[in-house]
Amino acid sequence: MLYGRETEVAAINRLLAAARAGRSGALCVHGEAGVGKSALLDHAERAAAAEGLRVLRAVGTETEAELPFAGLHLLLNAYDGRLDDRLDELAPPQAAALRGALGGTLGRARGGASPGEDRFLVGLATLTLLSDLAEDRPLVCLVDDTQWVDQASVEALVFAARRLRCEGVVLVFAMRDDPEVPPIRGIPELRVAGLTERDAAALLADLSPDLPAQVRARVLAEANGNPLALIELPRSAGDEVWSPVSPLPISHRVQRAFVSQIERLPARTRSLLTVAAADDSGEIGVVLRAARMLAIPVGAIEPAERAGLLTVTGGVLRFRHPLVRSAAYQRAVLGERSAAHQALARAWDEDQDADRRAWQLAAAATGPDDEVADLLERTARRAAERNGHAAVVAAYERASQLTTDPREMVRRAAAAALAATDAGQFARATALTERVAKSAEDPADKALLSVVRGLVHFEYGSPRESGRALVYGAGQVAEIQPGWSGKLLVIGVHNAWHGADGQVVADGVARLRELRLPKDDPIVPYIGGLEALNRLVNGDVPGAYPLLREFAARARDVVPETDWLRQFTAQLLLIAGQDPALVHDLAAAMVADWRVTGQIGHLTTGLHHLAYAQILLGRHKVAAVTGAEGLELATDIGLRPIAAHFSSWLAWLAALEGDEERCRALATEGIRYGEDHKSPHSVLSAQWALALLDLGMGRHRAAFDRMSEHWRGWSFVASRSVADLVDAAVHIDDLDAARGPLAQVEEWTAGSEEEWAVAILLRCRAMLGPASRAEELFLEALELHQKSDQPYEQARTWLAYGEWLRRRRRKHEARTPLRNALESFERLGARLWTERARNELRAAGDRTASRKPEAEAATSLTPQELQVARLAATGATNRDIAAQLLISPRTVGRHLYNAFPKLGVSTRAELARLDFDVAL
Repeated sequence: MLYGRETEVAAINRLLAAARAGRSGALCVHGEAGVGKSALLDHAERAAAAEGLRVLRAVGTETEAELPFAGLHLLLNAYDGRLDDRLDELAPPQAAALRGALGGTLGRARGGASPGEDRFLVGLATLTLLSDLAEDRPLVCLVDDTQWVDQASVEALVFAARRLRCEGVVLVFAMRDDPEVPPIRGIPELRVAGLTERDAAALLADLSPDLPAQVRARVLAEANGNPLALIELPRSAGDEVWSPVSPLPISHRVQRAFVSQIERLPARTRSLLTVAAADDSGEIGVVLRAARMLAIPVGAIEPAERAGLLTVTGGVLRFRHPLVRSAAYQRAVLGERSAAHQALARAWDEDQDADRRAWQLAAAATGPDDEVADLLERTARRAAERNGHAAVVAAYERASQLTTDPREMVRRAAAAALAATDAGQFARATALTERVAKSAEDPADKALLSVVRGLVHFEYGSPRESGRALVYGAGQVAEIQPGWSGKLLVIGVHNAWHGADGQVVADGVARLRELRLPKDDPIVPYIGGLEALNRLVNGDVPGAYPLLREFAARARDVVPETDWLRQFTAQLLLIAGQDPALVHDLAAAMVADWRVTGQIGHLTTGLHHLAYAQILLGRHKVAAVTGAEGLELATDIGLRPIAAHFSSWLAWLAALEGDEERCRALATEGIRYGEDHKSPHSVLSAQWALALLDLGMGRHRAAFDRMSEHWRGWSFVASRSVADLVDAAVHIDDLDAARGPLAQVEEWTAGSEEEWAVAILLRCRAMLGPASRAEELFLEALELHQKSDQPYEQARTWLAYGEWLRRRRRKHEARTPLRNALESFERLGARLWTERARNELRAAGDRTASRKPEAEAATSLTPQELQVARLAATGATNRDIAAQLLISPRTVGRHLYNAFPKLGVSTRAELARLDFDVAL
């Protein structure tokens, strides 16, 4: 019976009921040691089993926290079927990733394929596998002592938990409150507090009915509602743990109570408990082999079993509570612990269990030991092959600590710091870098430490500092490794440009030109584009545009050799505002590749480029879908800079739709991040979104004031948003205020060969210039729009021309451009502008305009429903779609179930006949 846990039990029961109904859910149960978290998981296990649900359970242990995917392996090993067969059903990249992560028999059975370079691919495979395991009956996964589960396993399970929807899968994590262990982001929390006085008294009366009144009162006071303390303190009522009243936390007091119980055991039993506590596997055979090496007989375990301190079931040794284990280990002196670890290292197989053996030897070491350091470096390399980045950090860091040679010590610490950035442990990366920075003498080590600093600064939202660190690092290896130096300079200049640091950009470009790079080096075609960035950030905008156009003209012939160069190509073209169709094709190809390979970090960046290209091409509905997926992924994996940009552009799209609440919420995120981290482009994009919202809603003065305040200096946002500034100025009859910004943009883009960009400038001239030339300029702009794929900008020009004609009482002539504008805005889903065009058309005497059915369909689907429907229309299966969209096949089915009636279809064949580009 669980005393005083009605609220907690009800929360767990709701999750189980939802699973029975086919819905998924997750919960993080947390609280102090001994408060009853494991008891709640016991309840969940019993209740789920009684109702026929499948249950998988795993428990984290301190000494396994550095073994990559040990927790996931333990959880999946609880499956009662053939797990190997289930892995065969996954998409090949996912199966390879999970096999490589799990290692052991599963990994060797199919060659142990490496999961690739993206640490989230294992999470995607876990998502699909859990969904598959729940096909025949709901699945409940219980993870106890999550604070000690290795980070790789936690990442994979949490990634799956956030993306499970309608599979009937429940994940419950239980973890101890610990300021050194970060909380699980994105999972609902349930904090378990101590019992009330009434419930604590009832529990104590049930457990120890014969306890004297004085002792009972003391136990209740000491326990402070902690159930484990209520159980254990009475057993030590006569020991020193009771005198005087201890100021220690509950967990320490209970642990002292366990120490008291252990001290009563025979000496050999205490020694065996030390070995068992030093073990990280729970395998009784390993513990007993190690014990024999220390001349401890097998029978020594029996007194501990009779005392209830541990159990042995099915070859697995389990302590009654983690605090028992801590007590058994910490009561031993250094020599006893070191001997236990040495024996355990010898008990493991040198080849099959090399990682456990290396960690045991490291735990046994009492000073520098180069041989053990070498073993740990091999462990780190194996962990890297399995994408266990947190384990790589731990192994390299400990290897560095055990290394005698200063050069090797720095090299290993730098490797640990770099791995920490891969693991998302940026504070740890910083600490490691600072610890060895002064000792670093080798240029390659200095460069690597600078790369770490650059990655950390970028993650913390300081592209300016990131650029400085990377350019400095590039200088360290310019002579010895010019290729690496060139790569660092390209990335450093790009980051410094985003941080508006003109000096670092100029310095980086100058160094890049001085590098002795062979003509076939892959970054050579990008030097002109980088010089353009230098000119842009340092005020020479007219001088930058020819270089950007030159790069754009050659971009179709440039074949980027690596993923980061593919991304940089798209980024340069977007900055230039050149050839959005090429950017779209390039980004779409990147996204398709990274969906197949599951490289989620790269995929997020690719989605950012794709969404922006779709916006430039006027494919707003699809851009909203792409952006929503990208924002969710960026948030899930902690890419805050990209998340801010997604928020800003989604705010812009929300402004077009007239969704004021969503627009303001998203823009606020972009502005907050940009202001906090000196990222001006994020701020400008978000402010533009808010100005566009004001403009569409007829708040012309507010739109003009906002644009005037934030429209200063060159940026790709400023060059595109000038048309809205002009539009607002026309409506408040302040034309002179808009002429200056327009003149700047015309100077910046002089000689532009992009028809859509010239068309926008012509439209602005028509709106600000003399009436005698306005119509000629409008018609010239519309002619250029016909040559480019920019339906939104074309619709804006139709609208401006129609409004101009109506204001001159040429109502009949105005109707045609206004109808064209209305139809385009409807197809784009730009509701505010649709209403504006409809109102203008009515004012021009045409009252026949009505909303088209396909436009209704466009607005009825959620972004993910639209995404799923489009893929299903191509003939992709649910499993194929799930792999691409990083969701489960059941979630795909649910989206199709919801989308069919909205689209008026009932089969996939009918879906395939829909023209999504027109209707949606």
